[in-house]
Amino acid sequence: MFAYSSIMKVIKIFTFLISSWLLVSCNTSKWSIQPEYIGKWQASKSKITVRTEEKWMKFEFMNDSAEVNMEINADKTVSGFIGMAKFENGRLKENPGFLPASTTGVIYIVECGSIGKIFPNDPLNKKEVELWFSPLKGNTLEAELRLTEGGSKFPMAGLFFSKLKDP
Repeated sequence: MFAYSSIMKVIKIFTFLISSWLLVSCNTSKWSIQPEYIGKWQASKSKITVRTEEKWMKFEFMNDSAEVNMEINADKTVSGFIGMAKFENGRLKENPGFLPASTTGVIYIVECGSIGKIFPNDPLNKKEVELWFSPLKGNTLEAELRLTEGGSKFPMAGLFFSKLKDP
């Protein structure tokens, strides 16, 4: 009887600790975007590579150049254009990884959602993309455009954004 009650106490303590850890780790903590990121940004024409998977693990690649511009809002929404493709209501998120931005080089990720053709000869009518931001260096924002269709993280372009001055 004594052993059973001791085991039950250990199980209750263990359950409490696991539950507490889950609540803390799953907590959608309130974070605010660093104010220097808020505003309008433009990247000059850059080479963008679109990847298609013609057959399983057989890829074809199409390159062209396009400008990218976006507006980052204080409410963490992002909208803009990637070449001809418009995106609205993109969501800015903190780097979800366990390693800090100083290690990974990624501070924020914009989930742009599904976009259309980036350039006229783009073979994909729709694709899921993200923008991965590095920490600011002066007034320059370095980013990667990534195809995230089907869980992939294919790098499509390296971009250098400059912040546009408010009128």
